[in-house]
This record gives sequence, structure tokens and C-alpha cells, in this order.
Amino acid sequence: MRGRAAEPILWLTGLFILSVLAVLDLTSGSVKVGWSDLVAFVGRPTTLAQVILETVRFPRLVAAVLVGAALAMAGTVMQTTLRNPLAAPDIVAVTSGAQFALVLATLVLPFYVPPLAATIVGGALGALICITVAGGIRTTPIHLALAGVAVSLCFTALSSAIILVEDDRASGMVLWSAGLLDQTGWLKIATASPAIIGAAAALALMTRTLDLFALGDNAAKSLGLTRGVTVGGIAASIVLSAAAVTLAGPIGFVGLAVPNLLRTFGVVRHVRLLPLAGLWGANAVLSADVIVQLLSRSGSIIPTGAAIACMAAPAMFFALRFAATRQDGVARTAASSWRLSAFQLAALLIGLSVLTLPAALIFGGDATPSLQDALANLDIRLPRMIIALGAGALLAAAGVVLQAASRNPLCGPETLGISQGAGLFSLVALLAGLEPGSLGFQLSAISGAFTALAAILFFGTRPSPQRLILAGVAVAATFSAASTFIVVSARLQTAQALSWMAGSTHGRGNADVLAMLPWLACLCMIAWMARRHLDTLCLGDDTSHSLGMPTSTARMIAATLACFCTAIAVSAIGPVAFIGLLAPHAARFLAGARHGRLLPVSMTLGAFLLAAADVVGRTILAPNEIPAGIVTALLGAPLFVLVWRRRLAG
Repeated sequence: MRGRAAEPILWLTGLFILSVLAVLDLTSGSVKVGWSDLVAFVGRPTTLAQVILETVRFPRLVAAVLVGAALAMAGTVMQTTLRNPLAAPDIVAVTSGAQFALVLATLVLPFYVPPLAATIVGGALGALICITVAGGIRTTPIHLALAGVAVSLCFTALSSAIILVEDDRASGMVLWSAGLLDQTGWLKIATASPAIIGAAAALALMTRTLDLFALGDNAAKSLGLTRGVTVGGIAASIVLSAAAVTLAGPIGFVGLAVPNLLRTFGVVRHVRLLPLAGLWGANAVLSADVIVQLLSRSGSIIPTGAAIACMAAPAMFFALRFAATRQDGVARTAASSWRLSAFQLAALLIGLSVLTLPAALIFGGDATPSLQDALANLDIRLPRMIIALGAGALLAAAGVVLQAASRNPLCGPETLGISQGAGLFSLVALLAGLEPGSLGFQLSAISGAFTALAAILFFGTRPSPQRLILAGVAVAATFSAASTFIVVSARLQTAQALSWMAGSTHGRGNADVLAMLPWLACLCMIAWMARRHLDTLCLGDDTSHSLGMPTSTARMIAATLACFCTAIAVSAIGPVAFIGLLAPHAARFLAGARHGRLLPVSMTLGAFLLAAADVVGRTILAPNEIPAGIVTALLGAPLFVLVWRRRLAG
């Protein structure tokens, strides 16, 4: 049933579900509130249940409804104005920008900034950067998603760095950063609700104009559609998203999934689509909140946003159906000429080693750099340096192999969710008492990497480059949210948890080095033996078949090798972003596309990049230490954008 015939059913069903969920949300939680308390609430009796309902449960219920409605309506308008079915507050970096701005205003700025003002400015900045990087408001879904990933990773890294430095004041920020609906009183709601209501009212006045976007540029312009409508719609969406972040922190995928779901039922006119999106968005957030309330009866605090993000992969899989009609023109890996001679390349790598390796041994902590200090701390810094070098080389090798197997230069362990899957399972192993570096710990990380690969293959045994990347974005978000969920529910120390999830060499010793080296030697040898097969895969399916290579089998073997490389690196240092993306591109620029040269150069560059990031992280704010993964995200995001834009321009 579609179109006008489906709308009454959607309204009746949505309102009924909302009523049931509201009652469940009010009665669920660590303190029991019964039906009799709800009935007696109107009379305002002086009981504990009355106080809980008035100051905690009802504010939380209203916040969930407002947040869900705001995010769904924001996603609806973003998808309309950008003509992009994958546009949403979290995809367009509005959510991460608002999160960073609020963390900055709360923990760093010496003067008071109203939370709503901070989130609006941060959300607008995130959207502006993302849309600009993606190529404008008429960009393709894959470009928008990848730009959003890069910008969001950068904002998230900045937020994590601030929280780590301000650890003594930031414990509550970790919970809030995972999407926390807990309310104490009505203050936040009184601040954010006028902005949500005002933005929704402005969009209600624009419903007929928003319908014009479906007619195409020429027809819409002839009927009076102007750029001001686009700007106004995006501005209202940013206000809605920022108010939602102010109320509950960053919550994703509601704005992506709900509008696309409603459009499958034929609801396209915005006069009906917007209110229905608000209703079902409220239901989506309330459903997740009821689940976490039931799981929190033991007294633990579980963020609602983490529960919603765990459903990221199904939401993205559903949305991909709507992106399939647009071809995104993702650049393939192409053979490029040998850029430097062997002598020049060797001189460059030797120069990098001369700069990086001594710095890794000399710098660190708050001591004055000296040879005496380096010798005194050699037993601490040398294992960290070796771990960073080995992990960087493995991540770079994984990136090279994945890009060759998929013939897609945008593939990497982090964009496909393999790093996040290994990180999640290694976190579970850590909670189970396994020692980092032990065989059991490494096998756990390997299991996580292959679980992520299986999730990617669920989207299709031969997915297009566009679907592959977008599926990877969804899988990565799901595993990252699950990691946050586990950290919060297990009540790990904030700094320790963030440090591991960001990727850090802190505390690594000789035992970790001995545990990684056999894997490193074995995987490097296998990758080197596969170099000619990787060259053949880059030629395309037809050429590979004509040369006698079973491409499907070869791709699976390559993906298996990449999973092992990523998992061993993650088990040693935690999930680190951008090394597996940047190192192959830099090596291809310097050494060409033949894997006999590309692979060793890429691994060497990856090793030096991660070692250098570790040095910067432990010295730039000494004695405070910033995990190497945060440094690679801060530096890698803009570099990745430059590389990506250069390939698109070429």
C-alpha cells in the first residue's frame, strides 16, 4: 500500500506505537514506577515515584520525542534540498560539528557560551565544510558520505583530544558524546524546545516550495525556486540538529532512515512527509530508549545514541536502495608512472628514517630532549617505537591490498569497518581479562576483522564501489557504537577506554613487540609473494580472467590478508584511522602503481607516519599524552580530502 492510502495507517500506527512506548518509557528504569503511580500523577502526590516522574522520567520522555522528531525532520529536509537520499545530520557532519563546539565551549573556553548557540555554530561549520569538500550541494551520495566521514573523524578526534586532556572534568562528556537522554529537570528542554518548534514552524511554511525540488533544476527555477530556499531549508535543519545535540548529544541514523522509509510508502508531499517524519522519528528514539531503560535496571547508564547507532548497518543498507540510481564515478586505482628513481626513493626513505627514528627515542614526556634522557628511557620508548612502526606497516599493507582487490582507491581498513570490528572484539577480550599481545587477544581481534568483512559481504558478494564504501561507513559506525556501548556499560576508566579506542602505544613493552614480530614477518612475506597477483587484479575482471586468474577467489584471499594485517595492528595499538588510506596514495605518487615497488614503499611510509604521530602525540602537550590515532585523524583527514579531490579532478 502506497501514497495517500498508506498515510492514515502510518498515522494511526505511529500514534498507537508512540502511546505504548511513552508508557513503557515512563515505567522503565532502575527505580520501579508502576501503573498506579502514572494514574496518580495528575494529583501530584508527595511520593518518591512522583518526584522521579516529574524531574526525570517525563523530561526524558519529552526529550526523546523532541530529539527524534527534530532529527527526522532535519534529515527529510536535507535529503530534499541536497537532492541526496544519503543526506542526514550525522552524514553531513552537522552532528559531529555541534558535538565538538559544545565540548570546546564547555571544557576549554574561559567564558560562558550558551550550549544551543555553540551547537548551532558548530553544526553550521560542520555542514559548510562537508558540503564544500564534497563538491557542492549537488554532489553525489558517495562523495557526500566520504566527505562526511573525513570531516566527522576530524571533529571527533578534536573532541576526544579535549576530553582526554581535561579528564578530571570530562567524565560526563563521554556518556553525553555517546547520545545520552538523561535529564535532570526541565532546563535543557526549556532551552531547546523553542528552537525546535520555531525551525519546524519555518519548515511548515516551506512545504509547497520544498516539493518543487523533485521537479529538477530547470522546472523548479521556472516555478520560482531560489537558492534562498535551499539555504533556508539547510539552516532550519541545522537548528533542529543542533537543538537535538544540546538535549541528548550526538545521535545518528534517525535522520537517514526515517525519511527514506516513509518515501518507500509513497509519502512524498512535504505537508504530510514532515509531520510523519517527526512522528516516526520520535518512535525510533523512544524505541531505543525503552530498550536501554530495560537494560539499565541494574543501575548502569547506557547511552541511547549508542543503541541507535548499533542499527546503523541496516539503516544504511535500506538507504542504499535509493542511492543506486545515481552513478558516482568513483575513481579506480590506475597504473601511474614511476615518479622517482630507485636512488631518489631510497634517499627519501633514509631521510625519513633519520628524522623519525631518533625523534621517537629522544622525545617524550616533559624531560628536556637529550642523549642521556634517551638512553635512560630506552627500555620504554624503543618498544613503543617498534610497535608503532610495525602497526603502521601492517595498516598500510592492508590498505594497498584492499585498494587492489576492490580497484577502489577509497577503500581502507577504516572506511570498510575492518579496523572498527577488530577494535570492538579486542575491547571485549580486554574486558574478559586477556592480556594485550597474547595469542587469545590477537585471535579476538582477527575474529572482529572477519566479522566486519562478513558484514560487508552481506551487502552483496560483488558490490559496486559505491555500495562497498557506503556499506563500510555503516559497518564502521555500528562497530564504533557497539564499542562505546560496551565501554559505558562496563564502566571502564574514561581515559583508558578513550586511549584504546583512539589508538595508542602507551604502556607497550617488549612482550608486545615479541608477540607482534612473528605475525609481521609472516604477513609481510605473504604480501610480497602476492605482489604480482595484486597487479593483475588492478587490470580488471576481463583481463584477469584472460590471464587465468580466478578473480573472486583472488579477491577473497586478498581480503583475508588485509583482515589479518589490520587485526594484528589493532591488537597491538588499537584502531588507528587514515594510515591505510594515506600511505598507499603517497607511495603510489612516489613509486608508481606496480606492487613490487608500491607495497614496500607504502609499508615504510605507513610505519614512519604512525611513529611520527606517536612522537607528536606524546610531546605536543607534555606531560599530557594524545593517542597516536587522534593525531593521525587530525592530520590524515585534511590530507585524505586533498588526495581525494586531486583524483576526482584528474
